[in-house]
Amino acid sequence: MGHRFPVLETERLRLREPRRSDAERLLAAWRDEETMLYFGTEPLGTRREAMEEIRAFREQASSGDGIRWIITERERDEYVGDIGFFDFASDHARAEIGFLLAKPSWGRGLMTEALAATLQYGFVSKDLHRVEALVDPRNAACLRVLERRGFRREGTLRDYEFERDAFIDLVLLSMLRPEWVVA
Repeated sequence: MGHRFPVLETERLRLREPRRSDAERLLAAWRDEETMLYFGTEPLGTRREAMEEIRAFREQASSGDGIRWIITERERDEYVGDIGFFDFASDHARAEIGFLLAKPSWGRGLMTEALAATLQYGFVSKDLHRVEALVDPRNAACLRVLERRGFRREGTLRDYEFERDAFIDLVLLSMLRPEWVVA
């Protein structure tokens, strides 16, 4: 890729560069209807689509438009989810964050841990001042993870996106660097 992809580590997790070998596990997570219900895109259907997502993650990092890590448990180098920044607005020191966790890993606090490491990278290494998240208001688990980490709700964007044949609201949350607490 021509640059060194940052690897982030926590007590239980390693966040690393996407690899072609992640395709099968990424596909399993991204094809699951329940996992994808509030993600904003249709579930994937084929390995080829999973490979395209991995390619897009890698291109995003190469272009500087964003960065998406594959989340793995430290003792096993296998995909359990992904997390990253996109829509970097360097003039405004701002980016949006998004994430997905495979269903077998739900309820173990892994995303809260991955989010802490990702925020540290954003506020320290990328010198961000503001991190935003747009969340379907029906996605209570995602809202809980963000609010536990210190994100604040700013409001609801009414009929903001057209998904699955209907307009949906999105909740805008943010965290500013002065509000960030190292976990």
